[in-house]
Amino acid sequence: MRKFTKQAAIALAATSMVAATPASAAIFEYDMTNGDVLTINTDTQTGTWTGDNIDVSFESAEFANFEGGANPSFMFTLSDMTGIRNINGTDYTPTRQNGSRFHPWMMKTTNNGRINLWSWWGDPVVAGDYVRSVGDYRVVDVPAPGMLGLFGLALVALGLGRRRRKATAA
Repeated sequence: MRKFTKQAAIALAATSMVAATPASAAIFEYDMTNGDVLTINTDTQTGTWTGDNIDVSFESAEFANFEGGANPSFMFTLSDMTGIRNINGTDYTPTRQNGSRFHPWMMKTTNNGRINLWSWWGDPVVAGDYVRSVGDYRVVDVPAPGMLGLFGLALVALGLGRRRRKATAA
């Protein structure tokens, strides 16, 4: 019976470790050359773009697969965008409609290393896309993988089982 219990405990620990996926979430920050800061959070699938003339928040399920990098290449469809862009001293909100024309919200890189926040601004529309160049890049937060904790817990459990066996044998 003891052999079966030990094998069951080992199988349970191994299954727990395999089932647990390591955390791969990260917060990527891009300092733009004009002083703006673009942040993409892969865990919450949200982002922000803040600066002297912009303060917006947006969401995209596609952020979950973003891998960052100093020279990223991507095209994300944004499901939501709120905030303001200041144009000549007046604040405007992002919009999708210009009469009968629809403009989806997107964020994408251009062929010359710039990032384009693809939107119309104002109602009626007074400005188009917001395009800036990347100056610097960093990963702000990479949570520790949960699998290492489970592995450590399994080692502790095996050690306690060995200790109990030795005490019983003596």
